[in-house]
Amino acid sequence: MGHLLLLIYSLLAPVIAGAYALFFFFSPRRSLMKALAGELKERLAFSLPVLPARPVWVHAASMGEVKAVARLAPELAALFKAPLLITSSTAAGRAEAARLGAEARLAPLDFYPLASSFIGAVRPRLLVLVETEIWPATLYAAANAGVPVFMVNARISDKTAALYRALSPLSRLAFAGVKQVLAQTEQDAERFRLLPGLESKVSVTGNLKHDMLGVSAAGEDKVKDFIEASGWTHSPIFTAGSTHPAEEPVIISAWLEAKSKNPGLKLVLAPRHPEKLSESEAILKTRGVSFIRWSSTVVPEATDCLLVDALGLLQAFYAVSTVCFVGGTLDDTGGHNLLEPALFSKPVLFGPNYRNARQAGDALLKQKGGFLTETAPKMASKLSELLCDPAAMLNTQSNAAGTLSSLRGATAKTISAIIAFK
Repeated sequence: MGHLLLLIYSLLAPVIAGAYALFFFFSPRRSLMKALAGELKERLAFSLPVLPARPVWVHAASMGEVKAVARLAPELAALFKAPLLITSSTAAGRAEAARLGAEARLAPLDFYPLASSFIGAVRPRLLVLVETEIWPATLYAAANAGVPVFMVNARISDKTAALYRALSPLSRLAFAGVKQVLAQTEQDAERFRLLPGLESKVSVTGNLKHDMLGVSAAGEDKVKDFIEASGWTHSPIFTAGSTHPAEEPVIISAWLEAKSKNPGLKLVLAPRHPEKLSESEAILKTRGVSFIRWSSTVVPEATDCLLVDALGLLQAFYAVSTVCFVGGTLDDTGGHNLLEPALFSKPVLFGPNYRNARQAGDALLKQKGGFLTETAPKMASKLSELLCDPAAMLNTQSNAAGTLSSLRGATAKTISAIIAFK
C-alpha cells in the first residue's frame, strides 16, 4: 500500500508543481517566475553537481531557512571533512547558499526518478532537511541509497501531522531512513512522535534561527539621518515590521488611539512585501493619515507616519523605536521574527497567530518581554501603558533581551545530536 501511495504521489508531483507555478504567474509576485526557464535543468535533475567527495547535503526551502543553517551547515561539513552541498527551492535561497561557500543548487522536483538520479550522482554522506521540508519521494530515495537523514529545526502543524498519520503506509516508507528529528519545540516534538516510523526518533534542540540573530548595521546611518531631519529625535516611535495588508487597519487604528494620549507618538509602517505597498497606502489614505514614503526625497516636518518602501531597513528602525509590533500574527501568515526587536531590548507586541514562531512567542509572553495584542483597543492600551509608565517600560526592555538570551544554543545541541550517529 505504501509503494502504491508513493507512486500516486510521484505522478501527482509534476502536476502540483505546475499548478504552483501557474498560481505565482497570475499573482502579484509573478516576477518570481521570470527565471523559471533557466532553472529547469536543475529542477529536473538534468544538470547535476560534480563534487570532489561525498558531501554533507543540506536542503533548506528558501532564503530564511538557509540563513538559519548558516552556522550549522559549514560546521557539519568541517566535522565530517566533506564538501558542503546546499539545495533550495528558490533562487534567493540558492544565492544565499552560495554566499556561505557551499555548492549551491536548486533542489530537484520531488519525483522519485529525479530524486534517485540526483542522490545517485551526489552520493551524500548524510541529508539534513531544514524546518518543514518533508519530501516523501526524496526521503524514500535517500533511504534506498542508505543515506542517513536528519530533520533539523523541525516543525510541523497539526494539519500536516494529521495528513501524514492518515497516509501511514506512505509515511513509514518516507521516514524509514530518518535517524533523528530535532524539533524546535516540545509541541512540535509531540506531533512528530505520533507519526509512523518516528515514535522513538524525536528530541527537542530549539530553534537555530535564534542563534543566527545578530545586529545588522544596514541602513543605520540613513535611518538616524531621517529621524533627525524629520524632527523625531525626542519622540516615541512605534515600528510595525513585516506587516501584511489585512493587519494594517488594526495597527493604524491602535496607533491613532494611543496617539490621542501620547500626541508625539510616531508610526513606522514597514510592510513585508513591497509589491503590495499600494494597498498599504490606500489604507492610510482611507484613515486620513498624512504619511511619507521612505523613498521620498523631501522629509517634511510635522509628519507622524513613515511608510517604508525599501528592504533591509527593519533592524535599523527597530533599533530607534520605543515599542515594536511584528507582523504576520494578526492574519493567517503565522508570524515573522518575533525576537528581532529583542536584539535591541525593545518590547514586542504581536497577534495571536504566531504558530511559525511558537517557541519565541511563548517565551516572550512567559518572561513578559512581549504581549499579545489581538485587537486595536488592546494594542493601543498596551502601547499607552508602556509609554506612560517608565518603570514598566524598563522592565519589559530587560525581559525582552533576557528572553532572547535564554533561547540561544540550538546549533550546539543539533550538532551533538547528529555527530552521535557519525
